[in-house]
Amino acid sequence: MKAGIKVGFGDGIQILKKSQAKYCEVWFRLDWEKKYTPLFEYCRENQVNFGLHFWATIDNKYFPNLLGLHGQIAKKTYGLIKKTIDIASHWGARYVNFHPESYRLNLLDLDKGKIKTLNLDEPIDREKSFDQLVFYLKKIKKYADTKGVIPFLETVPKCAVADFKDLKKGRLTPQACEGLETERFFQLGKMGFPICLDIGHTLGQLITEDKERLFNYLFSASQKMLDYIGLIHVTTNVFPFNGTDSHNGILEKDFRDGVVPNKEQLMKLLSLFKDKNVWLIPEPYEKKMIENYFALGEIVKGI
Repeated sequence: MKAGIKVGFGDGIQILKKSQAKYCEVWFRLDWEKKYTPLFEYCRENQVNFGLHFWATIDNKYFPNLLGLHGQIAKKTYGLIKKTIDIASHWGARYVNFHPESYRLNLLDLDKGKIKTLNLDEPIDREKSFDQLVFYLKKIKKYADTKGVIPFLETVPKCAVADFKDLKKGRLTPQACEGLETERFFQLGKMGFPICLDIGHTLGQLITEDKERLFNYLFSASQKMLDYIGLIHVTTNVFPFNGTDSHNGILEKDFRDGVVPNKEQLMKLLSLFKDKNVWLIPEPYEKKMIENYFALGEIVKGI
């Protein structure tokens, strides 16, 4: 296991200097490509291993989506992921991480951090949607392999938050987008697609107030995907457990607030990956990133 950190283009270099992290994931917004050049150059010059987390909008208004059957959105999403793989290959990034997303169509405003799910009453054809996802994942995997880039598919929650820049309020109005079920990732892993286990997202597939049940669901899912997971987003969720993720961290304050998984559960979960080549990337609130990176390092040492 390798503990890393999450950075963006704005203060990414400063965070890397302060933390001295040698592994990182870059929150990469494709339409801001040129803004990342100094960060990529710094990583290359200082032997910082990094991957890209793909973000973009489709037609300047829709959430990227390989799963939903809505016009040309899946095809356009594939095209943007392919461009991101090219960029990753050019700069020597290890991977591109992306979401499969949801059965329903979502509006996305990246500048304001807003998500709105549309057509809540439309029927869903889950099998046709899944077949479409597999079609594009095969194309992505084939292309990424030629570029020497790992294409990680990230687990997603059942619901989306209305506002991801103000999660405390934004997650209180869940958007019923119907994110791809975790059980489908078991199938995708067996098909040869690399998986990113996002802890908070995976917990968001189960709506319950039973914390023990939540952790058991997460642990069982992780065991089933164990051989396919090469990247883990280390987050925790706090009440309400309503199908969204809260992006809580792994500091003592988070554990006192009653997050899932708690510290002992997190160590038990990560112990599954003790001898595997897996990157661990924390995703807490941005101001707590460095603290969480050091806390993650201590947890890894204790396993």
